[in-house]
Amino acid sequence: MLTQPLGLALALALAFAVDAQAQQSYAPLNFSARPSAAKSAATTPALPFRYVGRLIQNGKSEVLILRGNRLYSVAEGDEIDGEYRVERITGASVQFTYLPEHARQSLDLTAAR
Repeated sequence: MLTQPLGLALALALAFAVDAQAQQSYAPLNFSARPSAAKSAATTPALPFRYVGRLIQNGKSEVLILRGNRLYSVAEGDEIDGEYRVERITGASVQFTYLPEHARQSLDLTAAR
């Protein structure tokens, strides 16, 4: 017959063994890790713009882009609806920053030709 202290010791030993197995079966959480690029790319929406054309106005190169049924004439540094900023315009692309996530995106102009 088991005595009270021995029964308690067995119960505690069993509890520690179960707890040790539970701790070994899960990977530790790392709260200091930065989110992966794949996650941020998945939440960044696709560019909603379609290239229409190019013009030079007041000596400054601008591109015409369409978002839905709204036409924009944009130059480097312009912001569009508080969501996008035009970072750079080249002969091959327009580079944007999606402001809510500070994500860089590029609109290929060569495919539109």
